[in-house]
Amino acid sequence: MAVSARTEELQSQAGLLNCRNVRLAVSAVALVGAALLVLATRWGIGLFSDSIVYVGAARYLLAGEGFQFLSDIGELSPITQYPPGYPWLIALCGVAGLDALEAARWVSVFFAAANTLIIAHIVYCATESFGAAVVAAFLSLAGFPMVYINTQALSEPPFIFLILLSFCFLARYLQDAHRASLYWFALGTGMSCLVRYVGVAFGMTGAALILFCGRGSWRRRFEDAVVFSVLAALPLLLWVTRNYLLAGNAVNRTFGFHLPGLADLLPSLDTAAQWLLPAVVVEGATWPSRLFLLTILLILGWLGRHLDWSKSWYPLLMIYCVIGYAAFLFISFSFNDQPLYFDTRTMALPYVAVMIVALAILTAWLRCARAEKSWRWFTFDCVMIGLLALQMINGVLWMKLSYETGIGFSTESWRRSELIEFAREAPAPMPLISNAPDFIFTLTGRRANMIPHEVHPWTRHPNEHYAENIAALGAQLQKDAVLIYFNDKDRLWYLPSIEELEANLPLAKIKAASDGAIYRLQGAAPLGK
Repeated sequence: MAVSARTEELQSQAGLLNCRNVRLAVSAVALVGAALLVLATRWGIGLFSDSIVYVGAARYLLAGEGFQFLSDIGELSPITQYPPGYPWLIALCGVAGLDALEAARWVSVFFAAANTLIIAHIVYCATESFGAAVVAAFLSLAGFPMVYINTQALSEPPFIFLILLSFCFLARYLQDAHRASLYWFALGTGMSCLVRYVGVAFGMTGAALILFCGRGSWRRRFEDAVVFSVLAALPLLLWVTRNYLLAGNAVNRTFGFHLPGLADLLPSLDTAAQWLLPAVVVEGATWPSRLFLLTILLILGWLGRHLDWSKSWYPLLMIYCVIGYAAFLFISFSFNDQPLYFDTRTMALPYVAVMIVALAILTAWLRCARAEKSWRWFTFDCVMIGLLALQMINGVLWMKLSYETGIGFSTESWRRSELIEFAREAPAPMPLISNAPDFIFTLTGRRANMIPHEVHPWTRHPNEHYAENIAALGAQLQKDAVLIYFNDKDRLWYLPSIEELEANLPLAKIKAASDGAIYRLQGAAPLGK
């Protein structure tokens, strides 16, 4: 008995030491990854169209003007199409004194590290393997989908963190049926819906898992599923109520039934193939890349028989996560009239889930099959290292692009834009008018008015007041306003070109730039007079 107790004590000490080593190693990987992300975003966080809305909304929140942004016709209006969670995070950092753009950068860095830690935690709980946890931490930083979302001002990093954290509480609830874990699961799921509306998918998935996989009697599981559903839905319910009261719509979506065809779904395979293969290979050999991906998935499925699925809930929960997410995307594609793209951003969460399941399966298989060292296992190790190197290529190239030139509106052309610099340095009383007031506000914090629109962007009917609006524009330019016109003609199709404006107004170019020009009216008083 004494020997048995001593053995158990030594095993417990060894387990604690191993856990401590895992924490130290994973924390080191997370810190190195965060430092590399800071270095890669030295020109600023990557910005694209959605990022413009997120950062702009955060600026209005910091100004105490609520969750609003410029509409398509340049009018301030409440935001309903985007949930508020991510702009709130940016604004929260802005309260500490950071500019919104810099705040978005540090939010991304923080959640890159946080996701590394939680992914490694889940893999360690599922495998009890030091090596698997460290590999998971590495992949959570080096995998192309994670590099892609971490280097841009996107809502995916905090969303993925909330989903993974919520599923940690769900796993604990399914193991011990404690209501406290249920409440935390509901809170995390509800908050995820305020970061991305697709969080609704995990609310429905969670309710089904509680009902059919939970412990206790049928009545107890039903009650818990109802409690979870109510608590998880409450934040989103309050938000859509706000949207209805302020804007008359829930999420600014139009609906119509149209099932996706095979051609609509195949891009998801191409995006997933870039998890393992360089983008140039996937683009140049589409069908071989798809077959390679499907072969890898079939091999993982075959090896999955070695995994004790009853030992940990995490691998199963990650599979349910992918199923729920895919079902939501399919429904959204079928009923939502706005386009849905199976791009790297959309497929980032499935990448994380599949990576966790794959590591759990491979770890279980290696424990069963790897009895001794041999040249066959050496070859296998070389193949695995080669696959890891292959999947790093896309991420390394993207990080290189971010480090050298920046991404999106943080590229050198935008950083050195004379028009943006003029808008930033213009005296505060000077009114600014532009065909890109959202860009100006996001990049400089300076407000500008939109030029008149020829066609209404929503109804596609001609603007009945266009002549009056042009006359008002001329009156402003005659006084002390300036027109900042960017050359990007394809951005807003319903706005007049500079040639059309010149045909209606006697414009005088006061400053030419590579990305556009600055205009006033001919004969207007000099600026500053």
